Amino acid sequence: MSGLSNLLTLSVSRLTAILFLLLLATGCSNIIRSGLMNSNTIFLDPNTNRTVYTQLRNASENQQVTLNELNAKLTAKGYQLVKDPEQANYWIQAKVIYCHKAAEGVTPESVAKAGVGAGISSGGATMASAGDMSGGGMGAGMMGMGGGMPDMNALMRQAMAGGGGFPGMQMQQAPKEDGITYLCVTDVQITDRKLGKTIGAPVGGQNASSSKVQQMRMVGHVRQKDLDIPEATPIIQDKVNTGIAGLF
Repeated sequence: MSGLSNLLTLSVSRLTAILFLLLLATGCSNIIRSGLMNSNTIFLDPNTNRTVYTQLRNASENQQVTLNELNAKLTAKGYQLVKDPEQANYWIQAKVIYCHKAAEGVTPESVAKAGVGAGISSGGATMASAGDMSGGGMGAGMMGMGGGMPDMNALMRQAMAGGGGFPGMQMQQAPKEDGITYLCVTDVQITDRKLGKTIGAPVGGQNASSSKVQQMRMVGHVRQKDLDIPEATPIIQDKVNTGIAGLF
């Protein structure tokens, strides 16, 4: 009986240890989610010349974020890295311009939507352009002149905020999401110099003589229960490197 008792005790101990490890793996993770948002899509024409020159920089406050993994990912896909941009068919310029905790109400989608070159203020909010004036626009002008239809979007916003846009209508706001978003913004420019033969081009056809330049803003982000920049950094770094390499 003592042997059976010892066996049962050992089995219970192992089960307890397994349950404890599962609890640590599922219940104590600080990461809520992570992802990569792009301002637009870049389409590159397949080319027999698979030479690449990369120009990678980081001007953000988080100098631990590096894009050097991009070179290894491109090499693994069969691209040859060259030291002279004039000898490369693809010239990749990528610059990390901003890494910070996102302010309340700022989303990776809104930062990416601003596009390449848009300014970023404190907390990740994008600076409004002259053509993006909240509360204005044609709808407001027509209302001021006494004509046209009312701005339904504005009325809905008022109703959702409890402002009474519709008489007798009160809408409840969605509950505030837990956690903190840490994001890094990278502006990318890819120049296709048309040095080789485009795969799939008609026989005897001519390649375009001029270079093709495309740009994209990438926003790597991590939502955490508690802000942990060293934890978020490698996750965002991998998202951005993989995202750029995935274009090829």
